[in-house]
Amino acid sequence: MGLFDLLGMIARKPPETRSGVAVTSSTRNQKAVMMPTSADALQGLSCAVRRIDEHFAKGAASGKSLEQIGNDETNEDIAVLVRGQLCSALSYVLLHGFKSHTLIGRYHIWDFVLQARDATNARLQKAGSLSEAERTFTDAVVEVNSLAADGTPANNPNIKFRSFVCSGLNHRLIHQWIKILAEDDDTMTKFYEPWAFVRKDDDVLSQMMTTLQPLSMHKYALSLDYETSRWDIT
Repeated sequence: MGLFDLLGMIARKPPETRSGVAVTSSTRNQKAVMMPTSADALQGLSCAVRRIDEHFAKGAASGKSLEQIGNDETNEDIAVLVRGQLCSALSYVLLHGFKSHTLIGRYHIWDFVLQARDATNARLQKAGSLSEAERTFTDAVVEVNSLAADGTPANNPNIKFRSFVCSGLNHRLIHQWIKILAEDDDTMTKFYEPWAFVRKDDDVLSQMMTTLQPLSMHKYALSLDYETSRWDIT
């Protein structure tokens, strides 16, 4: 088992779906296996958030400064908790009902983030201004993309997504960024099935924001190039 496996950072290929039902060898034998419920996915996300809360509480109790606790330069644990557990749990929610297959290839969750950024910029042209959350969201996408060059590990969309989440924590706005991701109806229709968590149930988006909001109480200094500058992933 490799390092990324230990961190829970390898995303398994989601099962092919049809009308909200996972298509497996069992379904081919007329035995349908239902997709996991939103409660299951949100429970995993809540657990990841709770572990980060516990990390900060434990660090504070031991006399460490808040800057040390949330700094992946000096504290490897926060890197594992965020890039491994939190990003995996968040992906688990966002990938439910995600249209990964296209006529000419496959979509990645990072493609969804990019189009959500474009939609946000389009709103700027109409409204003339962006909120702080919208501005930092669009700036983060540009910054993450600027770290990548064709053929390098940093150009991996999985790494980009994890770096994007780290940026959201650094700005203490990751919960608001989730709302921005789901703001544009055309983008959501392009990337998600009608029965997806983030589309079918309005309460899920609200619950996701509520679940992630406690993370904004902590101070982070997470390096966007952490994986490519510290780990041999080539």
